[in-house]
Amino acid sequence: MNLSFSTPKKPDLKARLALRNGKWKAALPFFTEQANVNEQNYAQWNLLGDIQYRAGDMVAALESWQKAMNGYAQESLHENVLGIGRKIAKRCPEETGVHRDISEALLGLEYFADAISSFRSFVKLAKHSSISEKKSWFRKIMQCEIRQPHLHEELLHIYEECGLEDIELQRDIQAYVRRMQESIDTATTADEAEVFETPIEKQSEVYEPAADGLMSIESDWTSNDFSILKQDSNGYQPMQSHPVEDHSQPAFESIEVQQEDDLPIGQGKDHYDLGVVYSEMKLWDAAITEFQTARRDRSLRSRATIELANCLKNSNDPHRALRVLEEESNSNGNEAEAQSELFYHMGLLNEVLGNGSAAKQCFEKVAPDSAHAADAALRMSRTSVQSN
Repeated sequence: MNLSFSTPKKPDLKARLALRNGKWKAALPFFTEQANVNEQNYAQWNLLGDIQYRAGDMVAALESWQKAMNGYAQESLHENVLGIGRKIAKRCPEETGVHRDISEALLGLEYFADAISSFRSFVKLAKHSSISEKKSWFRKIMQCEIRQPHLHEELLHIYEECGLEDIELQRDIQAYVRRMQESIDTATTADEAEVFETPIEKQSEVYEPAADGLMSIESDWTSNDFSILKQDSNGYQPMQSHPVEDHSQPAFESIEVQQEDDLPIGQGKDHYDLGVVYSEMKLWDAAITEFQTARRDRSLRSRATIELANCLKNSNDPHRALRVLEEESNSNGNEAEAQSELFYHMGLLNEVLGNGSAAKQCFEKVAPDSAHAADAALRMSRTSVQSN
């Protein structure tokens, strides 16, 4: 006779165990219920879409992802829209209409060149796109201030490619292009006038590069070299710049601007453990959300930050991952062991980004008694050989 008094597992625990074991269909009922309980929890809909996709239900996954995208778009969370949109474009290339959502998200982020490129993909690939969808996009882009003249030409070209026979819209676009070009010419004229009005005898004081440590007109601004802003910094120099296309990846709220209260000590552990589960299953979006919450527990902050950076790297966003680690390293609230761990992972990311000298500086700061000391020394020596 079985006298076992073991308590039954809670539904959420059973669902998490099912996810961990790859039993997607077994986990679906619980997560579907969670999404329907709060339909405005768009992260939950995004996660549900991931589970449905792995369970083989592509139609349901697309519906969940689309609901999450629409919700994020209403809240102007353009990075989240971009992350889900690119995920759909990668996993379901036949869903060509998503390129319009990607383009509108890029407009919101003011990446105008990429936005126009994505809309061109929509025009060429979405054979059943409606005229109203195309007109709506042109109305939206005319609400932006595009200061690059070559993009004005691109805008006129893509209007011709759309084949729209709307005289009023065409005139509006032409008027918008003229207005933008006039504003550029006006700004250029004002800048030139300001230069000529500057007294000649005072120019050496105003424009001397070493006079006050500020950026001068002799500085190579076009090279995106911002090292001049850190002239008195002797330590590790963070990454300098990154391409526009790497800005928008997974569906999560901007990490740098997120301001939330700290959690009581110990309350972040469940979120951290769940983030580990999601990352093991390569559900990066869900893992990022959990590690962001776990970071608010000061006892887990450095560990959760490192895991968060790994998820961002695996989501093809190493630049953001590096920024997250840099911010945590500069917070001055970490113990020596945690700081060494941060420097080690910053070195790895700099290696991925091709920043050899920055990677070497990070590895040099890894403590000798750190668990990563041997690997850091090996990588540092390898970097030195390559630089020579």
